[in-house]
Amino acid sequence: MQSLLGKMLRLDVRRLGSTPEIVALGLRNPWRYSFDRATGDLYIGDVGQNAVEEVDFTPRASKGLLNYGWDVYEGSSRFEDKAPGPGRLVFPVYEYGHDPGCTVIGGFVYRGAALPAERGRYVFGDYCSGQVWSFRVTGGKATALRTEPFRISSLSSFGEDAAGELYATSQDGGVVFRLS
Repeated sequence: MQSLLGKMLRLDVRRLGSTPEIVALGLRNPWRYSFDRATGDLYIGDVGQNAVEEVDFTPRASKGLLNYGWDVYEGSSRFEDKAPGPGRLVFPVYEYGHDPGCTVIGGFVYRGAALPAERGRYVFGDYCSGQVWSFRVTGGKATALRTEPFRISSLSSFGEDAAGELYATSQDGGVVFRLS
């Protein structure tokens, strides 16, 4: 637990010489963190090992050390037969197997103006299938999961502009898409 490697850290960048504080552990390969600009809640797309891709959600008000479960759990399924490490165990709000994809690409909660029906939905996708999904978090659970009506080949990342509009990138030709 002394090593900072493989941990989520908090650092006060306003203080010269600030010491990093470990706030979470147990992520395997987080592929995009994002904070909801309206609530401060944290969303993480965490790439699985063999069978499960996951999206983790942590409300802004969470306190204490968090443990997202890896390598004892892959998603909410047992991966290794051992005790989880320290911290409060946090299970994903959404997970999927490798039938619809193979590598989760974490996204953002939409806060733009162009698509009013999307406001408050977390948008994310899968690298292999190019599928894009969205959901809302209600009571700490993913609700109203929706498969979006488009795919992005070799989806590699999402981004948002100052107005909260969403973009996606593809490794297939280096294209940037505006989601509208």
